[in-house]
This record gives sequence, structure tokens and C-alpha cells, in this order.
Amino acid sequence: MLDPARQRLAGIETRRLEAVEYRPETRSLGRIVDIQPLLDLRSRYRAAQAEAKITDAALQLARKNRDRLASLHSEAIVATRELIHAESQLAADEARAVTARHRVRELQEEGLQLWGAELFKAAVAGDSRLFEDLLQRRRVLILVTLHHDQALPADASRIMVAREGDRQAAQPAELISAAPRTDDIVQGETWFFHTDARKLRTGMRIEAWIPMSAATLSGVIIPRSAQIWHEGRSWVYLQTGEDYFVRRPVDSHRDYGDAWFVDAGIAPGESLVIQGAQLLLSEEQRHAIPDEDD
Repeated sequence: MLDPARQRLAGIETRRLEAVEYRPETRSLGRIVDIQPLLDLRSRYRAAQAEAKITDAALQLARKNRDRLASLHSEAIVATRELIHAESQLAADEARAVTARHRVRELQEEGLQLWGAELFKAAVAGDSRLFEDLLQRRRVLILVTLHHDQALPADASRIMVAREGDRQAAQPAELISAAPRTDDIVQGETWFFHTDARKLRTGMRIEAWIPMSAATLSGVIIPRSAQIWHEGRSWVYLQTGEDYFVRRPVDSHRDYGDAWFVDAGIAPGESLVIQGAQLLLSEEQRHAIPDEDD
């Protein structure tokens, strides 16, 4: 029992717990990817495409010229040397066109090996909303690396990401595709996602929370400041009346950033002590000790 005046003096604060929907998650690491190499590849690919179009046009012209001279040569209108020159020009233009087409294919293969089909296609398409958002830094590209024993669920099109492990401040990130290369150290699956740029910068390390299943749980969030350790168990205090508090164990929980998600034993609507739980424990223990005069 602790009257309101003593509660204020002791700095005890409470919060009415709200219901939270939670999907069981696993935590992984990620980083904000520099897209400059992808921009450079896009420039080289577009230049190669332009060169291929030029050489194809030159080839068509050379072929028409050769065919025209061949027809005239058959009628003895032009000299043989003119036809030979046209055929030589055609052969040279064919070689240049083949080389240009090979260059385009090589850059396509490079893009697939480094960035994957979806991201490379978005980069070179010219009408991709996603890539325009990346260019304008409205969105950022994230590479998420799972642990070696993890796998991205088939229905996981969205994950949550945040800096400094703050799950409650996490923002959604949308799946783009699998990434072609893995991390040299972790050796797990790698995936490309994109998210709102906000305060994220190229090269930053982030944490990612990956949903483990489609099922959701209903429960409450217990902040770290509410948690105490006593007699080998985790506890929290709940206010049950103006002057009354009860200590309740938290035997099962899931990490939620620097807080806990609890789906049993504590219900939405209850008043949780978020500051001063340790003082309440001391007060409880003091009253549990018999007076020496007893």
C-alpha cells in the first residue's frame, strides 16, 4: 500500500497497457547499400545498347548496299571490285554488330550476377518508380543478411528495420528480390529490400526483424524500465487500486527491441508500473520483515 503523495515523491509512473498485434520474429542484420555502382552499370549498359542500335543500323545499310551492287553486278553494270568492297564493308559491319550485341549481353550478365534480375531491370527500364525513388533518395536500398540457419518465409514480403536495435521505432521495408551474393562471414541468405529514406544514410548498419510465420499474437509491450529481477524470476508491478500494487511474474516473453512482448499473464487495460518498480519491491520486502518487537 502506497498513497498517491508517496507515489509522487518516489517518482512512480504507470502506463495503461494497450493491445498489440505481434508476429513472431527473428532478428537479422542489414546495411544501406550504395547504388552508385548500379548507376555506373546502368550508364555502361545504356551506352552499349545505343552502340548496338548504331551498328545494327549500319549493318542493315551495308546489307542493302551489297544486295543492290550484287544485282547491278549480275547485269554487268558495276565492276567486280565495287561488289567486293561492299561485301568487305558488310563483313566489317556484321563483326561490329556482333561485338556490340555481345557487349550488351555481357553487361546484362554482370547486372544479374551483382544485383539480381528485379533490381537490374528496374535500373535500366527507364520507367521504374522504385528506381526513381532510389535516385531521388526518397527510398534507400537495403541488403539484409540472414543467419546461416535462417530462411526468409515465402510470404514475407515486408519486414521491419531500424537503427540501433530500436524495435518500437522500426519502419517497414518492402521486398525487392533475393541478392545474388552472400556475406563472406555470415554465409546466410541475402535479400534486397527498400524503405523510406528518413534519417537513413548510405553505409549505415541497421537491424531487421523478419516475420517467422503469418500467424499473429495479441498481447502487450513491457518496457525495460518496468522489469525487475527477483528470486531468479522476472517480475513487473501492476497498479490495482489508487494505493495498491501487485507484483506479477513474467515467465514467458519475446524480445521486442529493448522491450518485451508478453501474450499471457498480463492483459491490455492493466496499469503497468514503468518507473519505480525496484522501489516498490524494496517497500514490499520491508513490510515483509517482522518488527523486532513482534
